[in-house]
Amino acid sequence: MAESVRTCPVCQLVAARDANFCSNCGSSLEHDAGPGSSSYSQPTQRLFGVLAPVPTFVLATVLLAGALISALAGSWVLGAMLLAFSAALFVLFYGAAERDPSSPVARAALEVGSRLSGWTRFVGGSAGAWSGAGRRLYEIRRELGPLRRERREVQFALGEAAYRQDDDTVASLRARIAEIDDAMAAREREREEALAGARRRVEDERLDVRHTQLMPPDEPPESPADAPR
Repeated sequence: MAESVRTCPVCQLVAARDANFCSNCGSSLEHDAGPGSSSYSQPTQRLFGVLAPVPTFVLATVLLAGALISALAGSWVLGAMLLAFSAALFVLFYGAAERDPSSPVARAALEVGSRLSGWTRFVGGSAGAWSGAGRRLYEIRRELGPLRRERREVQFALGEAAYRQDDDTVASLRARIAEIDDAMAAREREREEALAGARRRVEDERLDVRHTQLMPPDEPPESPADAPR
């Protein structure tokens, strides 16, 4: 296999053994090529049709300042126009920063945008979790009301049956009270589960948006042989 291919001495592209020139850079595939052989350099990446992030950010900031000054001066129409242009430029700036994050301003904007997006998702997820839990708690509260009222009525009836010494009615009413207590306990467990589920969802959302800090690895302890004497 090593004899059936050859490598370009300039760009290191693998070519067929019988090829005379590299299909990538056009250099001669003869390893002893003289000074007239073609040279090759990796082309630099260029962005076409994309605004530079830093000038766009500066222009957007200037327009925003002009909008504020116009609003303070009483020219609300000019201020609104400048504010609209400033907002459009900030949107273009963020898009340019995503395509060319080489400048510190672009990287800072992307980091701030990422954090704002994460916290927005956190607020939305937390609100959804507590809203769902709140609806379920309201339903449980409505279900517990009739059960409590029925339990009080059954207790009064149980007292009258015990006063009359009606053993069959007493046993029936006690069984009903046990059923009501079980139903109320089940509703209370559902209430605790709904609250716990909402707390878990909020905590998961908080962990998703929490900034991860890289910690250096712990250095291994020195062996007795490496300890200074």
